[in-house]
Amino acid sequence: MDYSRALDALIRWAQDRADVRALVLTGSAAAEAAHPLSDRDIEVFTTDIDALLTDESWWSDLGDVLVVERLEDGDGNPTRLIYYAGGKIDFTLLPAERLAGRGYARPFRVLLDKDGTAATASLSASSAELPSAAEFEESVNWAWAAALMQAKAIVRDEPWSAKLRDQDLKGELLRMIEWDHLVRHGAGLDTRYLGTRMRQWMDTDVQHALEHCWGSFDGDDSSRALLATTALYRTLAERTAAALDLSHFDHERVEAEMRTILVLRSA
Repeated sequence: MDYSRALDALIRWAQDRADVRALVLTGSAAAEAAHPLSDRDIEVFTTDIDALLTDESWWSDLGDVLVVERLEDGDGNPTRLIYYAGGKIDFTLLPAERLAGRGYARPFRVLLDKDGTAATASLSASSAELPSAAEFEESVNWAWAAALMQAKAIVRDEPWSAKLRDQDLKGELLRMIEWDHLVRHGAGLDTRYLGTRMRQWMDTDVQHALEHCWGSFDGDDSSRALLATTALYRTLAERTAAALDLSHFDHERVEAEMRTILVLRSA
């Protein structure tokens, strides 16, 4: 996919649409740090979101469409993740008035601004939030619940179910890794999203520990990976709780239950 041509075509389309008021490029491409496989992230500011959701020709004409994900972002805004042959563009549809005074945590580039509103948008320093006591407690309980259910699936020789539970556990592990790094390196650390660019921000010792946290369908290998994952999670959780003066969680008691379940494999 030729992104330059695609973006030029998108801009020409938007110029002819009275309801589309602005286009803003975000992500690594806006920061001029794009990898050859990087997506293009576009915010479309419009006075008629429904019209753009009903008629999808505006993005289907930009390239050879392979796959489409019709989703919403974390704030409930409609998104369209379009996988083209040779590329991908992620569109977020936003009310036109949302551009005024908009703050961006990462570099952005204005592609089109019919009303001059983008001049009020600004780049604000990234400041990730540390967990509240409730958020921390939620993560710990969700992580160990996933671990216990994964152990049961391993013993029952249900590898697919075990992998699904492992995915839940890994999600909480990543959340704890991010909190641990923010506590130790400061809220200005950019932990990205879903582990993106982990080689750049994640401590080397944690990366090395992660190498032992994945396994195959084999029961012994899955058990080994589960124990490595929970050991790393517990280390980071205890360190983070101590740093934030959060209530103690009895990891040892739950871990003992998990090990008791795993022992049943050889019974």
